[in-house]
Amino acid sequence: MPALVDSPQIASASLLNPLPPLLRLYNWPFLAAYPAFFSVYLRQAGYDEYIQSQEWTVLYFGAILTVQALVWLGCHWSVGWRAMATGTKATRVEDAKQIKIIPIANAGSADICDLVHDKSGDKEEISFLFQKRRFIYNSETGSFSPLVYPLDSKPKLEHFQLSQGLRSAKEIDHLQHHYGDNTFDIPVPTFTELFKEHAVAPFFVFQVFCVGLWCLDEYWYYSIFTLVMLVIFESTVVWQRQRTLNEFRGMSIKPYSIWVYRIGKWIEIQSDKLLPGDLVSVSRTKEDSGVACDMVMLNGTAIVNEAMLSGESTPLLKESIALRPGNAPIEIEGLDKNSLLYGGTKVLQITHNAANPDEVAVASKNGVPPPPDNGGLAVVTRTGFETSQGSLVRTMIYSTEHVSANNAEALLFILFLLMFAIAASWYVWTQGVLMDRKRSKLLLDCVLIITSVVPPELPMELSLAVNTSLAALSKHAIFCTEPFRIPFAGRVDICCFDKTGTLTGEDLVVEGIAGVNGSKADMKTLKKVEDSEIHTTLVLATAHALVKLDEGEIVGDPMEKATLQALGWTLGAHDILQSKRMARVQGRGFGIPAGMVQIRRRFQFSSALKRQSAVATVALPGEKKFTFAGVKGAPETIRKMLTHVPENYEETFKYYTRKGSRVLALAYKNMSEGGEMSLHKINDLTREEVECDLTFAGFLVLSCPLKDDAKKAVRMLNESSHRVVMITGDNPLTAVHVAREVEIVDRDVLILDAPEEEDSKHELVWRNVDETINLPVDPAEPIDPKILMENDICITGHALSKFQDKAHVVELLKHTWVYARVSPVQKEFILTVLKDAGYTTLMCGDGTNDVGALKQAHVGVALLNGSEEDLQKIAEHFRMTKMKEMYEKQVQITTRFKQPAPPPPVHIAHLYAPGPGNPHFEKAVEREATKKGTSVEAYLSRNIPKEKTASNIIATAAVPNQSAQQQQIANGSAALADNLMGSMMDLDENEPPTIKLGDASVAAPFTSKLASVMAIPNIIRQGRCTLVATIQMYKILALNCLISAYSLSVLYLDGIKFGDGQVTISGMLMSVCFLSLSRARSVEKLSKERPQPNIFNSYIIGSVLGQFAVHIVSLIYISRYVAVLEPKNPDVDLEGEFSPSLLNSAIYLLQLIQQISTFAINYQGRPFRESLKENKGMYYGILGVAGIAFCGSMELVPELNEKLRLVPFTDAFKFTLTMTMILDYVACYAIEYGLKSLFSDYRPKDIAVRRPDQDERERIRCEKEEEERLSKIMEEEKA
Repeated sequence: MPALVDSPQIASASLLNPLPPLLRLYNWPFLAAYPAFFSVYLRQAGYDEYIQSQEWTVLYFGAILTVQALVWLGCHWSVGWRAMATGTKATRVEDAKQIKIIPIANAGSADICDLVHDKSGDKEEISFLFQKRRFIYNSETGSFSPLVYPLDSKPKLEHFQLSQGLRSAKEIDHLQHHYGDNTFDIPVPTFTELFKEHAVAPFFVFQVFCVGLWCLDEYWYYSIFTLVMLVIFESTVVWQRQRTLNEFRGMSIKPYSIWVYRIGKWIEIQSDKLLPGDLVSVSRTKEDSGVACDMVMLNGTAIVNEAMLSGESTPLLKESIALRPGNAPIEIEGLDKNSLLYGGTKVLQITHNAANPDEVAVASKNGVPPPPDNGGLAVVTRTGFETSQGSLVRTMIYSTEHVSANNAEALLFILFLLMFAIAASWYVWTQGVLMDRKRSKLLLDCVLIITSVVPPELPMELSLAVNTSLAALSKHAIFCTEPFRIPFAGRVDICCFDKTGTLTGEDLVVEGIAGVNGSKADMKTLKKVEDSEIHTTLVLATAHALVKLDEGEIVGDPMEKATLQALGWTLGAHDILQSKRMARVQGRGFGIPAGMVQIRRRFQFSSALKRQSAVATVALPGEKKFTFAGVKGAPETIRKMLTHVPENYEETFKYYTRKGSRVLALAYKNMSEGGEMSLHKINDLTREEVECDLTFAGFLVLSCPLKDDAKKAVRMLNESSHRVVMITGDNPLTAVHVAREVEIVDRDVLILDAPEEEDSKHELVWRNVDETINLPVDPAEPIDPKILMENDICITGHALSKFQDKAHVVELLKHTWVYARVSPVQKEFILTVLKDAGYTTLMCGDGTNDVGALKQAHVGVALLNGSEEDLQKIAEHFRMTKMKEMYEKQVQITTRFKQPAPPPPVHIAHLYAPGPGNPHFEKAVEREATKKGTSVEAYLSRNIPKEKTASNIIATAAVPNQSAQQQQIANGSAALADNLMGSMMDLDENEPPTIKLGDASVAAPFTSKLASVMAIPNIIRQGRCTLVATIQMYKILALNCLISAYSLSVLYLDGIKFGDGQVTISGMLMSVCFLSLSRARSVEKLSKERPQPNIFNSYIIGSVLGQFAVHIVSLIYISRYVAVLEPKNPDVDLEGEFSPSLLNSAIYLLQLIQQISTFAINYQGRPFRESLKENKGMYYGILGVAGIAFCGSMELVPELNEKLRLVPFTDAFKFTLTMTMILDYVACYAIEYGLKSLFSDYRPKDIAVRRPDQDERERIRCEKEEEERLSKIMEEEKA
């Protein structure tokens, strides 16, 4: 039976019909319960028999009210409960009015959606909207599926090539109704609406309930303090969420005019009215707006910047599908990927196939006349939230909704604590009944004990820890769209890296041309690119995807730019290239000048085909024009296309790949002997016709320098219990060389690949880099373990395909260090197998070719190509804008109160015109001129401030003659503004960043805007920090809850009560410590030890119970000691007001030191985070409270004891109490560190275990580095 909703994002769904309000579960039982209660209450006989007292009246009525409130609140907390309480199950879609949707984990919240029955068309259409996606019912399959677009069925290319747009008003109306507007409709609720939503969240309700209980127990100050803190925290969260939603709303493209071909003519419409199937004109808009939605190009070529989607700032060349065979299906992830324009990306230039700029564009295959703005033709394929940009925005909105703890772990943790609470409650009830205590008070106490073990701070603390990590990552220009993945980064076992652009830089160095003559002597000789033969030169000049913008900039692959530059050729408009050394002989009329080449047709590079080619018309001096095909690609691929393979072909390219160079084979053929081919014939050529019967033209050898920090980053990962592997599409020999340079491999490497001999009987062979070893391999048989244990392993994509369906593929992947010549699909397969084997995976790639693998990994990181300088400029601009906004708001406030406005702060004074109201102008201008390395005069001539200062505006408008006193006020408020602004900017830096388009890559949950490989250690560092913070919070909360349960039970019945002021002081201590706890920063060095993966292990449970036992023993000892000095009063008044006593005072001080020890001892500092001493807020807070506790126990400051309402102590009692406090701390310390050394498991998983010889090398290197560091310090001291 098919699933009710056919979508990988939906886990399950069920049909519902809503009940009338009165029949809902939170109404109908209580319509009977309240009358029943009042009928008994109002009858004297019933009251005497069933209720008997005022306490039971309150209890019964309160119980009914609480149950009703919980049933109603349950509808807000659980979608499953809401479905059960407010609706009935429906069996047929046609009869149902609602549908319950439960998405997969971390894909947003479950919801109940209304079914829309639309009967406006020929047949009824049933649909629902979930997370901004519309799902429509298909009666044939019996399931709902997302909106289907023509592109989803992968139609033949002629479906688009022959499109004439939307041809009737009826079709337009139908599509408009079906797909809706092309917009991102993100409604932003008001602050009140959002706060109401937060106010019914389980933990908030629970905390308010606890505050109510404390009020009943007469702790007014503490209750009010807690409530205010709660409301402030929730208000901050609501404000932050509102700001984020506003940011998301701003991501949609503002509608602009666009030419569209409808009903047989070109008309202008707004871009938000575009529909799938519309034929539109694509051009660079005046507003520089993004592409309105996803489209496929029908003619012309486009230069597009996709930074908004992929984060990559290198512009890309997009070609139309005009020349692709019409009967071929569209390949959106393959050959036609470069024909798709994505919504939100920016078109920099549109070029038509016609070379003559004056030539008017002709009608395309579909017979549609050229658009009025002479843009490129494209067909709309997806609109609104279904575009690539829409999907990214949806991911940002719904995957960041809630960051929660491991729910199963949290539930088990609370059940574990609940056992103690129930035992304590039972003790209070039985003892209280025996002592004939007031039943209502006993019940209140029992409820207080049970609620004390549910730590309401847990979600708040986890959220704080994650937000701290997000803010820390943003300072390294790393952004995260899925914060729930941060703790995964702390558990990473295996780090996978792409090679090109990730470990090696983008800026390749062209070394030269090799192997042209094919002789052995020539093999190791590199010829300069500019000195290469004519055919080699022509291949390099034509087989590329570079394009010149109208502004004069050449855009495209950095490798191809470097090659063209080394060649000494220039690229002009209309894909015409010319050698700088050739004479410029202009031909008459229109044509190609002599000594020039014009690219007529491109077959772009495909990672699946591993090659690219181009067809060009060549005009050489003194020769007839001819048509030439240039091809370049992987040496193994090009070899199969050559008519004659040179003798030393293999040996030559392997010689360079072993040295780590990137090698591309070059080949060509003359397409026309008697003259040039017509454009029509060139356009009819297929890729297969061009890329066959080729003549070899040499190897292009490029060196790929490592990124500066690649070796350091990989070493850090290796030495911190991680397995580092490389996954690349490059040659295995090059990959192994680079892997050795960055220390991924350090032993002899065996490569598993196809045999060299084509007639070999074996499917696969093991061979070493020098090819002196050649061992046959049968994929059906298990791998020899000796080979795996004694060598570092590299396998190729070909070998991997042979093992893909074999059971022992997991064992092979566990021992593999380098994967070479693998396709994007295989990269994804590798990550899937490692994940399924139980390892936590990280993938780092470039965000374009590695999308599948980046999505599949637990932690996917897209490295972009930004530099530190770029980011500093962006940050500076953002800071200036923010300061300007804050200053202008301040001016508005001073104006409202008719006060003189302050002058602009010194940081932004240069943005405002000089004058008496801007005293900092000169200083600010000097600073800016120095920054830009120019004189003040030159700076002012280029940057004349156009805005008046606020002070000048006010001076001319409201305050014509400021008095000296007013001026003093203005100056004072200016100083205050400067300080306030600085503080607010610092605060803002510690907030989690709001992700904007361009920060995030559509490919990965983590995006580093810097090209630095150090992003990976930074992410892992913050992951470990968050993981450690979570586990230590569980420990601290568990101890606090257990001590509270004991205090509220046993100690309470002994008559121990604390003053309102005492409870408030300890409550404030907890708040400050928890805040400092979650804000602790990570340390620079990644440690070999790994954090505890979960809380249920011998060390953590043993430590919690052991420390709890010590605290209980201390409390019992002091209670009994006090009982000897001050005998108990058998008739303790539990309802009486707080009255200081020796027992109360001693227990309060002891519990204060127990709270301190709980934080100080269980604080997890180094090697993961800064130590307790380095966490200044917490360190001084703990010292301060410890000082108060010991001052109180030793009566060092009698006034303090009076304020805390402590009774006087004798000298003997002071000594006993102080020693008990010290011993309590020391015993807990011994238990924590004893159990940690015996039972904590910091070991890595088997895949990340280092060999003894590697550990020894690391130890020697660390010792040497430490010696060098010390000697350097000594030299500096001497100097």
